[in-house]
Amino acid sequence: MAFDAQDKAEAARLIARASALLSQGNIGAARIVLERAVESGDARASFMLAQTYDPVVLSAWGTYGTRGESAKARELYAKAHSGGIREAKERLDALRE
Repeated sequence: MAFDAQDKAEAARLIARASALLSQGNIGAARIVLERAVESGDARASFMLAQTYDPVVLSAWGTYGTRGESAKARELYAKAHSGGIREAKERLDALRE
């Protein structure tokens, strides 16, 4: 599936919005925004969404009331890694330990 400039621009806009939400600690809303960006095939969005499900990352962020889902995080990290995000491999390996 090919992505055009419009898809990339939309993904970048969604990622910026999600980053703002995450900085406010609004994980739930960020997940919704990132899921839309992931649909456009953006590997960065997959990585960011994986972080919102990664129990290790959520703990590091000091998040309360948001449950991690390791299986979902692993699936999204794998997608991000196949899209060229190197850091996703490290996170994937850390979740497997």
